[in-house]
Amino acid sequence: MLIRQNWVTSEFSPPKEELFFLKQEEVKKPVHKGLIRTLGTGGLFSIGYADVGAGIFLALGLVALHAGYATPLAIGVAAIAYALTGLTYAELSSTYPMAGGSATYARAAFGDGISFVAGWMLCLDYLVTSAIFSIPAVGYLSYFYPPLKEPLWLGVGAMLILAGLVALNTIGIRSSVRFTLALSILDIASEIALITLGLVLVLIPSGALFSWPGKFNLGTSFPGPRWDQFVQGITLAMVSYLGIEAVAQAAEETKVAGRTIPRATMLTVTVVTVIYLLVSLVSVNLVPPLILSSTWKNDPLSGVANSLPVAGWALAIWISILGASISVIGANAGIIGSSRMLYAMSQYKLLPGKFGEIHSRFRTPYISILTFGLGSILLVGFSTMINLGDSVDPLVLLGSLYNVGALIAYVQAHLSVIITRNTDREHFRPFRIPWSIRFMRRREEWELPILPLAGMLITGAIWVAVIATHELGRLLGVVWVLMGMGIYIYFRRRNNLPVWKRADVEVSNPRRVEG
Repeated sequence: MLIRQNWVTSEFSPPKEELFFLKQEEVKKPVHKGLIRTLGTGGLFSIGYADVGAGIFLALGLVALHAGYATPLAIGVAAIAYALTGLTYAELSSTYPMAGGSATYARAAFGDGISFVAGWMLCLDYLVTSAIFSIPAVGYLSYFYPPLKEPLWLGVGAMLILAGLVALNTIGIRSSVRFTLALSILDIASEIALITLGLVLVLIPSGALFSWPGKFNLGTSFPGPRWDQFVQGITLAMVSYLGIEAVAQAAEETKVAGRTIPRATMLTVTVVTVIYLLVSLVSVNLVPPLILSSTWKNDPLSGVANSLPVAGWALAIWISILGASISVIGANAGIIGSSRMLYAMSQYKLLPGKFGEIHSRFRTPYISILTFGLGSILLVGFSTMINLGDSVDPLVLLGSLYNVGALIAYVQAHLSVIITRNTDREHFRPFRIPWSIRFMRRREEWELPILPLAGMLITGAIWVAVIATHELGRLLGVVWVLMGMGIYIYFRRRNNLPVWKRADVEVSNPRRVEG
């Protein structure tokens, strides 16, 4: 059997097979001297859920502010885009199991210029991830100390949390996958308890659950929401699904990546989608959306738990502690993710090698950690100062800024599946998204994967909605892109490298780093 080696990975690949999953044991495994592959399905799921699962702790109040009682519908529409993107990442990350996420996939499909755009937008996502999760980390602690709800103290507390995380990551305090998995299980169990108690104690006996569809009327001012409000709710609902690329970023540390990554991705997508839909349905029927988005804006699940007639106060205390903890882990994931992304981009000569430099003592990518950690701190301070003027809510600003970057990266990922299916046909794909349209082009058979095409159109439409409805996020997003392109073009030309085409660079196996 003819075996070929692809440019993007050191793993060998057999010719294309018409199988959904292919057994990894059938392929000769090469010796790999990079990161130690220790992560199984459970470990990968914990990484994905810690990133994505924390989203509901911060986004519920934001969506309720605009979508009102139609919040579950807005979260459901966003879930469709999330599920399709999950499928795309499952195929790409198992086909190209390297750190770099969308940047790696865009390089395979388009070349270095588009690869830089994808990677740079993901860097924005990680920057915002750290900032946006630090705010609910303080918000949930305000259940015990109400003055923390004030914008000034909320911002100061968030910046102190980020400063602590930057220090810990710089000296090499590593997060435990087992601890993250345990926290994820506790979070799932707590949300199931919240859903069950809400349904059994209140919503089913009172009939409120069955009367829920009559509480809203899409397209009307009252009871609302209007279509523009509902669309804005959808854009903010996407914030609750941030972090789907976290599983892909850990590809080089995964055992039997071709089989494990798709399983972990699909498990994360399924669990998160079901829990989010049920939590949002119970929440807006237990606590009126107006109160949920004002009184409990920064700690919405604490407010939902507090409204339960039996043991609500006890569950609210637990949810507050859990919400603060998982939000800190979410903020830390942004710092770790940015260092991995910058390392991958420096390997492909998309950014100066300084960003991937490892500290001689602590063995951490300290320059990238310090740079992006400081950026997150400044971003929290900026959004808090704006909030002091009562002009823009910091979570709304950060959420829109996140979506500007994330949705571009997701669109490029969907496009990468479509392109590489036809330009990199012989590359071994352990997982293939089903359903394609086949047609003849230039005397060759081409295929158009239906689900990635649908994902590209839906995420693209939501991105347009974000650009149209979030003016400040749009402005800051443009500034970020222009700044990045300036750095990239200057660096490439100074080193006599092509700007758009793929440079012929030798990519070494990543060194193991702490953090």
